[in-house]
Amino acid sequence: MNRSTTLLLSLMLTALPALAFGEAALDTPVAAAVAAPVAVTGTAAPADTGLPPEVVSAAKAWRKAVGDTPKLVSLFNGKADSAFVDLDKALKARLRVLGDKTFSNREWKNYWTGQAKTAGALADAVTSAKMAGGPALAKSLQAWVLLAKDKEKNQDSYLDAIERERDALEERLEASLEPEEKKPETTAALKTTEEPNPYERRNLHLADLRRRIELQTSKRAVAHTDLKLIEAQLASEKILLAALVKDVALARRELGVATEAKGASAQWADLWRELAGRAGPKVKALDKEARHEAARQRARIVEAGLTRSQIKFRTQRVAQLDRRLERDSGMSTWFEATGETVVDWLTKQAWRIAIGLLLVWLGLRFALRLVQRVADEWIKRAEGDPDDPNDDDQRAVTLATVFSGIARISLYIIATLLALDQIGVDTGPLLGSVAILGLAVSFGSQNLVRDVVNGFFILVENQFAVGDVVELAGKTGTVERITIRSTWIRQSTGDLHAVPNGSISAVTNMTREWSRAKVEVGVAYDADLAEVQAVCEKVGEEMVADEAWSESLLETPAFNGVVALADSSVNVRISVKTRAGDQWGVGRELNRRLKLAFDEAGIEIPYPHSVVLHKSEG
Repeated sequence: MNRSTTLLLSLMLTALPALAFGEAALDTPVAAAVAAPVAVTGTAAPADTGLPPEVVSAAKAWRKAVGDTPKLVSLFNGKADSAFVDLDKALKARLRVLGDKTFSNREWKNYWTGQAKTAGALADAVTSAKMAGGPALAKSLQAWVLLAKDKEKNQDSYLDAIERERDALEERLEASLEPEEKKPETTAALKTTEEPNPYERRNLHLADLRRRIELQTSKRAVAHTDLKLIEAQLASEKILLAALVKDVALARRELGVATEAKGASAQWADLWRELAGRAGPKVKALDKEARHEAARQRARIVEAGLTRSQIKFRTQRVAQLDRRLERDSGMSTWFEATGETVVDWLTKQAWRIAIGLLLVWLGLRFALRLVQRVADEWIKRAEGDPDDPNDDDQRAVTLATVFSGIARISLYIIATLLALDQIGVDTGPLLGSVAILGLAVSFGSQNLVRDVVNGFFILVENQFAVGDVVELAGKTGTVERITIRSTWIRQSTGDLHAVPNGSISAVTNMTREWSRAKVEVGVAYDADLAEVQAVCEKVGEEMVADEAWSESLLETPAFNGVVALADSSVNVRISVKTRAGDQWGVGRELNRRLKLAFDEAGIEIPYPHSVVLHKSEG
């Protein structure tokens, strides 16, 4: 049970006897004495013999009003009330008693209203009847009427005090029924590792300061609520004390009026005696209660002062913690944590990073050596076999360059992440951020992604290699460089073109495995085609026999026949299968040899000319 709950229960238990308002007594014997209705019959009732009828009627009405004593409700029941250890139950029980007490005091107010009315009517009747001893009785009755009116007014003060306390208790009950706020997280729950690094220790310290600020703020809020309840009860107790002091004076007046009246009128002495007997214990009880209430009020004032002191202390403590949090969350503490991290890294983790970087370096050297070794073996295998039609050496060099670069970048990234992890940097958010950045870049750079993907498949599928003569993206030339993103080709004019791989939709490779040289020659219409074929075949045989060209030719040049009947010539074709890339040189050599052979055989290679016909007039 917290301090505010204990305080409230203690205040309520001490307040229970204090609010025995009005006609209520302080203890059970007194309550029994004053709660019993006055007997107005028998010996206590005056004789009606010889009295005027109007006096008899008024006397009966007053006696009936005196006998209709309301039921007293006491706010004190020590055994039952002290059994409450639950705040909500105590508050609800107290509110029920206050409700019953409100009803009882209203009944007592009505009772004294009836007393003032009936006693006043009897005094008027006695005065009008001019009976013996009437003036003394009328005087006593008038004094009783004034007492009843003062009693009636004092009940309003009691009711006001009751309503004030009910409001305070209802507000406190609502506050106690509100769901509890989440408790501040403890430092132990914030600890993430068994041996936190300096950054984690700094974060734990700042989290502990925030938790303590939240705890002090919560306790200050509870103290404010307690102070509000104490002040509300203190206000009601001030009204109650004033009502009790006045009620003590009224009880003494009641005793004085009854005592004086019983000596002034023998006929009514028994009734006044009983009223005086009921007023005597009431004076003692109310006087005792007034002194008790004054002591309780002083204790309440002290308690309010203590609560204000507690609020002041909590406020100062929150301000101190706020200043400390502002100081410890600055850059100076961050630099201190950084310095401690560097020292700790140098003494405990530097060797791990050194070993890790060494392993990464060895891995990089091994990967590069492996890539180069595979490329060398590929090149050696291709160069060792003169009949190998594949230019795998070019592809091997290209792939070796690309994959070496990829291996370097990958191992550099791994080394960086390992080093950051060793110095205590959480690489998880970093990797997540890189992934998100990569996704954003991929959406914003779709052409780049397309270039990289297309370039990868060009290399893997070996569509062309460095040194190949290709036609792609409308450009024809020799491939000088292939990257994962673009291809660089050099035209015969010397122009160098960088073609993005993503724009390559079709590739024509003119130097892959083998090629074919085609030569078309035009002869005159009057030339003997059989002789032309014989000359062409002879030139092909001589060229195959020539050692300078035998390696470039994969077969003997063949005469393909007539391919076109042009305006001035008959075009024939000679073709030959050559090594990849040699078709242009073979074609030029065939043209040269055919020209010489046709000249030697007297076969005319015509050129465009015009024939003019003259028509004679004779």
